[in-house]
Amino acid sequence: MTACQTAKAVNRGEISAYRLIETTLARCNALNSRMNIFINIAGPEALEQAEAVDVKVKSGQKLPLAGVPVALKDDLCYSLLPTGFGSPAFKKFKPTFSAAAVDKLVDAGAIVIGKTNLDDMSMGSTTISSPAGPTLNPWAVDRVAGSAGAAAVAAGLCPVALESDSGGALRQGASHCGVIGLRPSTGRVSRYGLNTYCSSFGQVGITASSSNDILAVLEVISGFDARDAATALCNERSVERISLLKPEATIIGYPDALIKTLDSGQRNVFEQARKDITAKGFKSVDLTLDCIAGALRAYYVIAVAESSSNLSRYDGIRFGEAAYAVNLDQLYYKSRRLTMGPEARRRSIFGTFLLSKGNFELYYRQALKAWRLVQQEFKTLFDQCDLLMLPTVKALPHPAAKQVDFCCLYEEDIFCAPVSLAGLPSICLPAGKIDRLPLGLQLVGRPFREEMLIETASLIIPEIELPPDGTF
Repeated sequence: MTACQTAKAVNRGEISAYRLIETTLARCNALNSRMNIFINIAGPEALEQAEAVDVKVKSGQKLPLAGVPVALKDDLCYSLLPTGFGSPAFKKFKPTFSAAAVDKLVDAGAIVIGKTNLDDMSMGSTTISSPAGPTLNPWAVDRVAGSAGAAAVAAGLCPVALESDSGGALRQGASHCGVIGLRPSTGRVSRYGLNTYCSSFGQVGITASSSNDILAVLEVISGFDARDAATALCNERSVERISLLKPEATIIGYPDALIKTLDSGQRNVFEQARKDITAKGFKSVDLTLDCIAGALRAYYVIAVAESSSNLSRYDGIRFGEAAYAVNLDQLYYKSRRLTMGPEARRRSIFGTFLLSKGNFELYYRQALKAWRLVQQEFKTLFDQCDLLMLPTVKALPHPAAKQVDFCCLYEEDIFCAPVSLAGLPSICLPAGKIDRLPLGLQLVGRPFREEMLIETASLIIPEIELPPDGTF
């Protein structure tokens, strides 16, 4: 069942939240050894939550997400389970609080079933650099999933996953696993309790198997939070819902020149998707998007610079595991290697170099200028269209056993990172398949137009296909 169907059945007393979660946890434990989706699977914690939901329902309360199983990415704090941040040093760390978005989900009746796998310190879009190894794709277990939350949804372990998205991990995972993923506008959802390596771009997003579920969860977790200054924008936006009433009155921008740079398989999928969308009544207009390549470079300069600053606190003195050392230099060296994996160390070193004297003006300052230009270009495009259609991924998911050069992995953020740079909402939805592997497209909208994106997605893809039984 979808999350909305589950909540309705639990609220009506047709099914027990306890029984549902008990069955869900059993399946998670059975599949995890093969798929490597979860870092931690809940046990008594989730069953106690489910019992509490059943008690509230019997007392007459109607909870919007009653009994809905939800997976959390392991960079979101949750007080009942360890939160490892993708670091061996924190695998037993249990925070004393939960992220703001997680608290709202639990208050709405959702049940956290586990913490999902992620890259080294959440730096990546594949799980390839994870200390626990990559998460496998439910459509093809010899390939990576990209996002463990998307894999959990595609495998039918839960209808909803809460994930982070900086350069595109959530959206790329949704594309690789054939599900729906939403990155909200900057400031729509509180980042309190999210451990992000780049504060400017990290956001809390939603992965689900239904656009209605995306909307239901977004309504629960959105809103102002005094602990995250960016959410002040929620108080400034119009409370009137922007609804898509007539597809024929909606213009979708199509960057034809950009699509032609894709390989023939992806290009065919996108050209067919454009035809299908036009056949449903939407208008399509060709647009030029020049900032893509430059935006990716600017994104990585800013992101690794921020990672250098944010990761400096993991020195074994303030945070992180302290290694045995005979002097201060050795303490820093050994302790940081205990806390940070190769990818986190690489980005920290790159960031320190970019912020050093002589490089700050040459690289970092120029990247900040490019950031403003990217925002201006997207704003100009939305003078010509209501929504923008973009690819999500540069390539299909990598084989799990293949070693991939880190520069190639960075390049795979080329279609997602610019959207993050612009601070715009984006939804990834299935567009088709190449061989047996799903491929998704992005719809990008104006700030705080998530409802319009979601409603458009529901008209384009009323139902999504999940992997057939026996695939994994």
